[in-house]
Amino acid sequence: MNKIRSFAIILIFGLFISIQAHAQVHVGVYNSGLFSQIGVGTDNEKKYFGELRFLATDLLDTPLGVEGMFHRNFKRSDWVNLHAGVMLGVFENGGARVGLPLGLTFKPIQEHRNFSILMEATPNVNFDIGMIGFRGNIGLRYTFRKEKE
Repeated sequence: MNKIRSFAIILIFGLFISIQAHAQVHVGVYNSGLFSQIGVGTDNEKKYFGELRFLATDLLDTPLGVEGMFHRNFKRSDWVNLHAGVMLGVFENGGARVGLPLGLTFKPIQEHRNFSILMEATPNVNFDIGMIGFRGNIGLRYTFRKEKE
């Protein structure tokens, strides 16, 4: 049943991502201590954007997981974006997690605004172990978007 639920969530988030205009997507790699994540999402320069993150770890006996992130940009500029949202996650062992991510996306290279650095803090509730936690992520993103004419 867990695999069916995970597949359904992946399918729903995949459809959400594919619906976004002009197929502009970003990819990212994030680290939060012991665990890393690989993300694929919609254009993070838009007012609203989403991301699907997969747990990527080399630790033994760590359940695979997927998280859906839905964000709203509150401040957008040439150099930095401030965003907040909601995170929903499921794991193959039946665990679930919900959180409220708050992040800053820095675009440090003027000639390459598609490259960015993410700093994010997410207070969350992990229902698998019944614990409230706080996760800090730092990572790299690259957005594939059409060039402006």
